[in-house]
Amino acid sequence: MDINIKFTIKVTKKDASIIDNTVTSFANRFLTSVPADIDRCIKHLEPIIEERRRNMENMNDMLSWLMAEAEGDETSTRNLTLKILTVNFAAIHTSTMTFYHALFYLAEHPEYMEPMREEIEEVVDREGWTHSAVKQMFKVDSFIKESQRLNTLGCLVMDRVACHPVTFPDGTYIPKGTHMSIPAHALHTDDAVYENPHTFDPFRFADRTKQQYAGHKGDMVSTSTEFVAFGHGRHACPGRFFAANELKLMLAHLVMTYDIKLQGNAGRPPNMWFMVHCIPNLKAEILLRKRVD
Repeated sequence: MDINIKFTIKVTKKDASIIDNTVTSFANRFLTSVPADIDRCIKHLEPIIEERRRNMENMNDMLSWLMAEAEGDETSTRNLTLKILTVNFAAIHTSTMTFYHALFYLAEHPEYMEPMREEIEEVVDREGWTHSAVKQMFKVDSFIKESQRLNTLGCLVMDRVACHPVTFPDGTYIPKGTHMSIPAHALHTDDAVYENPHTFDPFRFADRTKQQYAGHKGDMVSTSTEFVAFGHGRHACPGRFFAANELKLMLAHLVMTYDIKLQGNAGRPPNMWFMVHCIPNLKAEILLRKRVD
């Protein structure tokens, strides 16, 4: 865990290209500790990778998936380690920013804590802190999903490159090599899709009596042409199920343990934008107080 967290920070500060050993420069090896961190990670993963190679038919996890798809030099222990580090790099900052976006809404609207507390207490008393219990925390799930809707990690998602020329039914022609994206922010704030789309409605997706959210359609892991925070289609984020459980547990723990409000009772801190990327405000301050029953 320590290696993954520090790797994410160091790569962001330095040149992200060093995660690809084909472009690692001589200077980078001496100006950053990332190569040493990679070597440390190889020592940890090498015996696991060797064990996977001996027993691939009985394995079903991220590492085994990467190994099954690897070809040529991609099968080396170093390159498999780099892929694991890259996957973790992509997961850490995205989950962190998603949680902070939701945290700012909670600090701005502490009145939403009590409905979530009631739900969490009822479910945990019945199920304990189990996977089944987390699945039944519909208000917690909806709170995070609504935050995602208004604060997708970027205004453009699902970047694609056309491998072949395509003509759509309406006559739109996409030449080979065209770069395309889905306008997530515009889609998520479309009043033809969402009622009062610019209003934060924390339990918008929690009402399972509504047809569009019946069953598991309202869950944050459910992708659709109307909700693309995790992408959509066959290449939707495969880690969204783990991320959803992680985020819901974090929010549930915070709600049950602390009272929270914004410093100075100001409104929700404005987001920061870097090109097409939406980042939670880095200078915002919130106040936490241990909850007293």
